[in-house]
Amino acid sequence: MPRGNDPLGPIASTVLFENERVKIWNLVIEPGGSCPWHLHERDYITVRLAGDPTTLELEDGTTLPGSSEVGQWQYHTDHQIHRILNRNDSEYKNILIELKD
Repeated sequence: MPRGNDPLGPIASTVLFENERVKIWNLVIEPGGSCPWHLHERDYITVRLAGDPTTLELEDGTTLPGSSEVGQWQYHTDHQIHRILNRNDSEYKNILIELKD
């Protein structure tokens, strides 16, 4: 479903650490839930910690598969408005590391 007028939110649940070079976030998405629509302004790395594969939904309604294995990491340079959908029965968790330089 396209985003519509939903406001943009934070890119993850909680900031765990921040300095002049990185910002580290914890993302938790409950079963059947999603994170808010958001936009990353910096390149970032995600590491999946728990949960079944998720779905990435882009602003225009396009959906793409998320990471498939616990421990899998991805380096992201594409900055599009999106949200993560957890269509599973288990909690999804990842760590997100924003690169400031």
